Amino acid sequence: MDVLYSLIGVERLGLLAQDEIFTNTLNFDFTDNYSINEAMLNRFCNSILPQIQYNVKCLVLETTTMDRILRAGVYSNLTQLKIFNYDASIFSHCCTDELLFRCNFKKQITDLTILNDYNGRKGTIDQTTNVFIKLVDFFENIKYLSYTGSFVAKNSVLSFIDLPSTTFVSSNLIKLCITVNNFGDCLCLLDGRLNQLSTFIVIIVNAKDNSSMKFNTSDLPNLKCFSLKYEPLTDAYDNQVVPLLHRMRNLQDLTLYIQILTRNRLVDGIQLENDILIHLSKLQTFVFYICTFTSTNHPVTPLSNNDIQRTFSNVKFGQIGCSMNYINKSDIIYHVFSLPYIFKCIGFIGNSFTNTIFKNVSCLCIKDGIPFEHEFFVRLARCFPLLESLIIVNFKAQSTDSAKSKHDNTYGSFEVVQYLHLTSVDFVQAHIDYVEQMLNESKTRLPRLTELMIGYDQLKTVTNNFTRDATRLNCINVEELNFFSLRNHGDDHSIEAQSKDFHVYFPSLKL
Repeated sequence: MDVLYSLIGVERLGLLAQDEIFTNTLNFDFTDNYSINEAMLNRFCNSILPQIQYNVKCLVLETTTMDRILRAGVYSNLTQLKIFNYDASIFSHCCTDELLFRCNFKKQITDLTILNDYNGRKGTIDQTTNVFIKLVDFFENIKYLSYTGSFVAKNSVLSFIDLPSTTFVSSNLIKLCITVNNFGDCLCLLDGRLNQLSTFIVIIVNAKDNSSMKFNTSDLPNLKCFSLKYEPLTDAYDNQVVPLLHRMRNLQDLTLYIQILTRNRLVDGIQLENDILIHLSKLQTFVFYICTFTSTNHPVTPLSNNDIQRTFSNVKFGQIGCSMNYINKSDIIYHVFSLPYIFKCIGFIGNSFTNTIFKNVSCLCIKDGIPFEHEFFVRLARCFPLLESLIIVNFKAQSTDSAKSKHDNTYGSFEVVQYLHLTSVDFVQAHIDYVEQMLNESKTRLPRLTELMIGYDQLKTVTNNFTRDATRLNCINVEELNFFSLRNHGDDHSIEAQSKDFHVYFPSLKL
């Protein structure tokens, strides 16, 4: 935007600034520093946008400035609208303001994206869903619609399960990407109301049993591309997910992310062949991550990685990765996934995970029945180079060699682990050894750590009452501390947390 403004008014260069190559897509983000950018917003609305409005085909806006930007021009060629920092209350007002969403906008917009990453006030699921439906009804010719969130679990999601089947009906919609509350909402949207839908990408954030409800189970012949990401642990694979896939007889591209809870055996290549592939004869691409939690009443011999690999003989699977996590004698977690690994999350890996490089993973949960030694964290950093969020689930203490000299800064031949992108660590279900492992700079470097979920007593011990130099550097950028067990210890900790040492130790903390 600075470049465009500098060119407007300059002979010849001003014409260049108005060229379509610069103005097809305009991205307006005034959220970083409002006091400075208000002047920039005024200049653009009053000087630049009126000159380039007829070239604009796509606008990327956030809700607090959307009103000003859309009023500044006619945008007769605008067909694509992307909204981030979505606030349902602001959008609800916009949908009823004819001065803002004029009749031409109602008919022009064919591609609408809503990124629900707003961290302020959030409405209920019903309120958010009602605004969403009103919005979709307002734009009459939408063909491509996306409603997702950056951190889905923190945002309001959509739910259609208690609404009439005449709600959210469209014969124009071709592609839908959406975040919903539970699997029943997914089935609602595939009951025939979106009869021209060819691409459906859905994220499910809550596990709920909808097996007692009746849904339309007719075939979905127009669906060519389907992506299902089931975020919570679920037992819906056999009785809900597989029957749904059988309805998609013309499916060509399938993406499946699911973690299956309490199953007698893992979902391997043979089961995927029988459950899915033989029913989808036109399938060309199958991308998946399937985690199976197996549990038996008696000790079992876990399968090896080679045993699992041999079950994936069909060429449609492509290259396969697998790993098993042996929690105890009767509980094993199996992971099977297509390579390269495309998903941002992976859960419950342990000491036996493969040395595959997971370039896309930013969120990870590690869990095991045996300790995580220092070498494990070295491998973890190498295999997950862009890791941002880590959850540690392990109550086993590290070995003497790995945890020795806990209050000594000398660790001999230990390789210092560096997590260059890690911003959040959860120690809620972790032994204190792992707090020491991650916060002691002689073992681990966390230059971008901003969030800790931790027991107050653990933090106090490892930091030596917030005075220890060895853990100071990794804590210096922490902005958010969640003392999950504080409520169990009365008010003493909250009073002590106001001490001078505490505040000096966490100078970046946002209280």
